[in-house]
Amino acid sequence: MDFKLFSKLSALPAASGREELLRAEITKIIKPFVDEVKVDSMGNLIALKKGKGLKKLMLAAHMDEVALRIRHIDDKGFLRFITTGGVDPRTLLSQRVLIQTEENGLIHGVIGSKPAHYLTPQDAAKPITLESLFIDTGLSKEEAFKKITIGDPAVLDRQPIELGGDFFSARAIDDRAGVYVLIKLLEQLPKKPQVDIYFVFTTQEERGLIGAQTAAARINPDIALAIDTTGALDVPGVTPQDYVLQAGKGIGITLVDALTIAHSGLAKHLREIAAKNKIPHQLRVSPKGGNDASAMQKSNGGVPACALSVPVRYIHSNVEVANKKDIDAAQKLVALFIEQCASKKY
Repeated sequence: MDFKLFSKLSALPAASGREELLRAEITKIIKPFVDEVKVDSMGNLIALKKGKGLKKLMLAAHMDEVALRIRHIDDKGFLRFITTGGVDPRTLLSQRVLIQTEENGLIHGVIGSKPAHYLTPQDAAKPITLESLFIDTGLSKEEAFKKITIGDPAVLDRQPIELGGDFFSARAIDDRAGVYVLIKLLEQLPKKPQVDIYFVFTTQEERGLIGAQTAAARINPDIALAIDTTGALDVPGVTPQDYVLQAGKGIGITLVDALTIAHSGLAKHLREIAAKNKIPHQLRVSPKGGNDASAMQKSNGGVPACALSVPVRYIHSNVEVANKKDIDAAQKLVALFIEQCASKKY
């Protein structure tokens, strides 16, 4: 895994609906490797690698990340917010944020609350809620109103670090892991693959799979894969039967989640490729979660679709943890699938 490239992708904020900074960087990286690059009305980045036209394959990875949205600026300049996407308020206290403003670039802030030393016993017993948290930018009310607009998004701010055993921690591994895989696939593709491949970097996945839905309707693919992440529950306090996936044990081939039952023939083919080529993989059956595969599957009368899920511990926090080898396994599996999918009937 190219950790330097991943770190560059992770560093760029991309709240749902405000993916433009990341999209610009991806565009710059992939332009030499594709035949066409377009940005649609929803902000999806759609890159076409023309092949021999035997099929149309859509590969999707979402650019957006869970975030906060400013809803109020009080008399002292402190900011109140809501969340967009599944964010646990317990993970927000004492974190740094980057506010994506409309006209004034990125503004740094920190998330605060009433100091612990001054909590009453009744306060201390209460759970952390969004109502008890605020963002402190150091700006006065007047300065805040000049620079920040109600509705501006904010994302958590944290630099990626490498841990032991091929593990690393970063913000927005969900889904910069998928974005990274698509970029690396483009770098290694033959000049003329068997199928036309649409590499789609989608928007607003965390708010309802919106970008993938509109992009799939435009592309009308024959086959679709989502490369995304999922919560790895292999941590203390969770029994092995509830792990779903384990970080470091390979890429997850999603069979069932809360939104999708994968196309059985497509999922079987992916399993066969992984087994034959000794690619570390796991089978994901989860009662929760969903991804762009659901939106693509339901497009244009139905599309064979499946999701490949990178296991991520502490998902939707700014200390997400994943394993480099799981991401490499995803890249290898999709590369081999591209070589073989033209001749398969699903």
